[in-house]
Amino acid sequence: MVGTGEADSFPRLVQALPGIHIISRNEPRRSSIALIALGALIALVAFAIAVRPAAAAPKPVPASKSCPSFQVLHNDRIGAAVFPAGNYTINLESTTLDCKSGGELFARFLEDFDGNLPAPWKVVAEGTGMASFPRGSQPGFSVELTKKQSSGEIEKEGATNPDLGTLCRNPFTVNHTTTLRPLRFTKGQFLIYLPPGSTINCEQAVSLFQRFLGNSPNVPAPWKLDNQTATFYKPASPKRSAFRIEPLDGSGRS
Repeated sequence: MVGTGEADSFPRLVQALPGIHIISRNEPRRSSIALIALGALIALVAFAIAVRPAAAAPKPVPASKSCPSFQVLHNDRIGAAVFPAGNYTINLESTTLDCKSGGELFARFLEDFDGNLPAPWKVVAEGTGMASFPRGSQPGFSVELTKKQSSGEIEKEGATNPDLGTLCRNPFTVNHTTTLRPLRFTKGQFLIYLPPGSTINCEQAVSLFQRFLGNSPNVPAPWKLDNQTATFYKPASPKRSAFRIEPLDGSGRS
C-alpha cells in the first residue's frame, strides 16, 4: 500500500514538467500527447549529451623531418661546434622550415665570419659533427654527420655545394694581422670560396685579396665588404663579382 506522502508527491513531480499533465482516464488524448512530449524531451537531452564536444586533446608534437646530403666542403666550425668535412643530415624541428630553407640557413651559419649568428639564432654544440640551432626559445633544426670525407676528397679542386659555392683548393696565407674595415684578418691561413653565381675564378680571387690586403685599412672602390660573411663584392653585380674569405678552421676560433 502506498503511503499518503508518496501518493501526493507523484502528481506534484509530473506537474513540475513543462507541458505535461497528470494522466487520467478522462483525458486519454491529452495523456498521449504528454507521453510523446516526455519522450521527445528525453531524446533531446540524450542527443545533447552525445554531441557535446569532448575536452580538446593536446596537439601532438610534429615529428622532425630529415633532409639528407648537405655537404660541408672542409673541416669547419661555428663557435664551439665542430663540423668535419662530409655529408650531413639536417633535421627540421620547426614547421616553418623545409629542406631548402634549412639548407640555406646551415650554409649561412657556416659562412659566418666570427661565429656570432644573427639573432635570435644560436648554435649548441653536441659533439663532433653534431649541433642544434634553436631560434631563441623555439626549436629550429639540428645537423649530424652521416659520412666523413677522406683527406683526398677534401683536397679535391673545385668542390662545390649549391648553397655554399665553390671552394678554392689552396689555402691563402695572411702573413701578418691586417684590417680591412670593418673586419680584421689575423695572421694565419684562410680559405677562399666563390659564391653561387660568381664568375670570378680562384686565381682572380687570390690576386684581388692580395691587392685588398695591401690597401689596408680600406677596401678599394668599387668593392665592398660584407662584415658578417667576409664576402667581397661589387655593388653593381653582387652575385657575379664576389668571393668570400673564411678562416681555415672555421668561424669563432678561440
